[in-house]
Amino acid sequence: MQRILICKFPYSSLFGGGEQHTIQLVQGLEQKGFEFFLASSCRVLLYEFRKRKWHAQRWWAGPEPVSRGTLVLWPFTALFAGVSIVCMLVYYRIVRRVTILYCLSLTEKILATVPARMLGMKVLWIEHVTFDRWLTQNPLRYWYRLVSRLVTVVAVSNAVKQQLLDEIHVPARALTVIYSGIDCTKFVMRDRRWEQAARFNIGCVARLEKEKGLEFLIQAVKIIREFVPYVRLIIVGEGSERRKLVWLAERLGLNEAVQWVGRQREIEKWYGYFDAYCLPSVIRESFGITILEAMASGVPVVASRIGGIPEIVTHGVTGLLAEPGSSQSLADQLMSLYNDRLAAKDMSVAARRGVEERFNVDRMIRDFYLLMRR
Repeated sequence: MQRILICKFPYSSLFGGGEQHTIQLVQGLEQKGFEFFLASSCRVLLYEFRKRKWHAQRWWAGPEPVSRGTLVLWPFTALFAGVSIVCMLVYYRIVRRVTILYCLSLTEKILATVPARMLGMKVLWIEHVTFDRWLTQNPLRYWYRLVSRLVTVVAVSNAVKQQLLDEIHVPARALTVIYSGIDCTKFVMRDRRWEQAARFNIGCVARLEKEKGLEFLIQAVKIIREFVPYVRLIIVGEGSERRKLVWLAERLGLNEAVQWVGRQREIEKWYGYFDAYCLPSVIRESFGITILEAMASGVPVVASRIGGIPEIVTHGVTGLLAEPGSSQSLADQLMSLYNDRLAAKDMSVAARRGVEERFNVDRMIRDFYLLMRR
């Protein structure tokens, strides 16, 4: 039996694609005889593990060194965090007989890799996001690059892999790409009225954070409303930008056109209300799980041409791509779906087929199984 220790000591604790990916992975590999343990300071992941009766232990490893403030503190906390992590590794290696360390955040990648290898453990790093200054200008990137030679780095898209090669200079032999997957059986293609209709419901499922670019989608709805008076934007999610976004919608006179429904657990039900799905990311988007969910639900997709999204959406075939940070481009692509419903239907059918073939969760679990058994 393979025993795997998952570590995550993040700067902030939110439920996103990385957490969803981790839960799917544990569920899938447990059925194949793997046993998982979580040692983390991430309250979200601890909660999700405990809710499912999985082993989860809160562990301290200091603040993740990804901001100016935490980097200043790093020289004073790294020694204590390092001792804490070594104690953790010794316990899980000797008492729990763990053979694989699975690292999600920068702290354990920097501090745990060398001692884990000395203890005879295989080490996997998972990279869910494309990088910005928190790593590309982080002085610890040199140590990251050096110790990456001792591990296998799993990127969720070729965009992430290429950035690791070009900007961080991780050796190519350490890198592999395993696309995230979804359970297609949870997302059903519903019968839709594809003929021209007056109402146009646009959906977006995202954290309300700056990188998601929701202000550009709200402005795009303002443009669309001049041609489609009954357009409605349904935003599913929460985040620190909500107040600013609500203010923007009010300023643009879109109070009745924008619906804020917050975070939803049974997200698959919401895709049934959408005539189109839009993810307007502007800063980064390493992959885009919600795009896959919309495609699997038969909802035509418009997304930004950024990060790993073009690896999911083939423009004009399985969806439409817009220029990041451009409300007009988003509006043009969404209007294209509204005006040509037959083309939208064809793209939806092709998108569902593509998700089943390339991005299903069984394929993802198989790839990780083969990697961990290697």
